Amino acid sequence: MAQPPQPGTGPHGQQPPQEASPQQSPAPPSAAPSRNGGIGVRRALGIAGAVVVLAAVAVGYFLSQDGADRAEAGDCLKNNGDPIFPDLRVVDCGDPDAAFKVVQVLHDTVDTARCQGVSDIAYEEQADRARHKSGKRFVLCFDGIKKK
Repeated sequence: MAQPPQPGTGPHGQQPPQEASPQQSPAPPSAAPSRNGGIGVRRALGIAGAVVVLAAVAVGYFLSQDGADRAEAGDCLKNNGDPIFPDLRVVDCGDPDAAFKVVQVLHDTVDTARCQGVSDIAYEEQADRARHKSGKRFVLCFDGIKKK
């Protein structure tokens, strides 16, 4: 014989579906992992790389601007190298490192004898692709600056 349904059960003895009560909130959906972390790191590395490249270009530009190939009569020089391999740089004449003052610049020659009787010292530079980037040929006639 069939038993009468129990109170709180459906017509076939199943529990009726429960409705969500207004006091209970459904569980929040699980957050998917973010994939933006890799893009941010790549972007930061790209920006840092661009800054390094721009800094290197700027340093190279400014170092090339004060070389011996840019010297003019009246400019003062200092030697960042040594007497055998000089690295002459144009500096302000008031600079304590200023050691020489250019008397004359002779372009398109490497004949240092042309400075005799004009100055105390002659310096020549020509296109030596291994050491110099200017590719110019010139002679600087200059005198030593006497320090007080």
